[in-house]
Amino acid sequence: MKKYSLALLILVVFFITPSKSNAQVNWDGAEIVKGQTGKMTFSKDVKVYKKNSNGTYSSMTVKRNNFFRVYNIEKYDQKTFYWMSSGYRVQATDLVIFKEVPTEIRSSFYNNPAYIVSNHQGTKAYFEEKYPMIDLAYGQHLLNEHVPRNYSAEVYFDKGKLNYFYSLEEGNGVNGAVDGTDIRIVETTTRDKGYYAVTTDTQLLIGPMNGARAIEWNPPSTLNDLYSLKKMFTYPTGSAFQSLGIEVNGYLQVQSMTGERGYMPAKLLKPVNNQGKRYIRYGVIAKGIDHSQQVELKRFDEVSFYTENEYSALIAVNGKMYTVPKNVLAIKMPNESPVITSFLPNERLQKLEYQNIAGNRVYKRNANNHFESGDYYITYHETDQAFNFEMDGVKYSFTKPLKEGAIITRLSGTAQDQGYVRAIHYSLTTQAGTFENIVETSFGQFFAPGYGLLANINDRLISF
Repeated sequence: MKKYSLALLILVVFFITPSKSNAQVNWDGAEIVKGQTGKMTFSKDVKVYKKNSNGTYSSMTVKRNNFFRVYNIEKYDQKTFYWMSSGYRVQATDLVIFKEVPTEIRSSFYNNPAYIVSNHQGTKAYFEEKYPMIDLAYGQHLLNEHVPRNYSAEVYFDKGKLNYFYSLEEGNGVNGAVDGTDIRIVETTTRDKGYYAVTTDTQLLIGPMNGARAIEWNPPSTLNDLYSLKKMFTYPTGSAFQSLGIEVNGYLQVQSMTGERGYMPAKLLKPVNNQGKRYIRYGVIAKGIDHSQQVELKRFDEVSFYTENEYSALIAVNGKMYTVPKNVLAIKMPNESPVITSFLPNERLQKLEYQNIAGNRVYKRNANNHFESGDYYITYHETDQAFNFEMDGVKYSFTKPLKEGAIITRLSGTAQDQGYVRAIHYSLTTQAGTFENIVETSFGQFFAPGYGLLANINDRLISF
């Protein structure tokens, strides 16, 4: 009987003992509670107010020299407001005497504290408390982390003050103390590191706080805006993210498939599930998270489909996650690759106008398969073995039969390299018009039979 009683006692103690001590914490002659950032008193009797949920206001008279706990602190428009219990808010004036609870004491109430910049004006980390070293934005989460090929960061305490260290991958680090009244402390919750999709158009924020700055991102380019630097602030419904394993203040820390790291409301994210198999419609490079991993996929390859937005889809190949353009996936087995029978321009084609960073250039036809624009030129030539296209001194030879996988030889001066036809697109619409059987090369270029180059990193056909 004694053995069972002892075992029961141990079991009960195990379940009721919290991970943090419930012992009273005292500072500056008073008890400190979880969530408290400081205490304040007044130099004379004053009336304080709070706004009720129905829009009315309640008031309370506080006596001078009586101390009150301060919880949240708001700073904006060069003003500071202290929140007391029960929703009363007081603006900092000469009548208010405030004392800050050291951040290290505040953090002792949390198992895994998260430090968030709560000053709407942002704050700084000061070296020796007088030299501003690091700018910190509203909502920014200060934590220990190392992002390969990017940066490292660390938080630590020195004499009760929160310090922040930041270092780029290449270069010296900087550090400094952060004003504790500019920091909100909340609990960090561990989450899985799986993949999620957003359930509505959502911004990725720099930190886990409503109103934090949204992070810019580059949506995948289409042929019409190839190589553009278009930037957006909102991720469309269905966009995929990988959880980085923590939830803070109701926000999940995530990384987009293009490498941006930030925070999204956890309630707007749902785990992705395998929705069945899909087929690759044409050759494509599938890109892993932050594009650090890639895999070449060919027409007819079978993949697992998880989620998609208006630009791209999340798939799995051999157990690893990648993204591909949305339109590359087919529910049914696609048709065989088209075979290009001719590259030569038709007789009605009299000019080709290209746009690049230097401006527009118009090539005019002056011979059967030859176009010129001053010292610049385009020439087409066909043999039994290959289609040949030359533009401004760069020659391309497409081995026949011209289909997906066909060898391409590129010659620029004395430099020669070899590529292949990655894909043949049934139809693509660009600024210049709609074209059939577009050839995409492993060099990242697009060619249209009967016209030649549609787009590369420098030039884009805009009219003909």
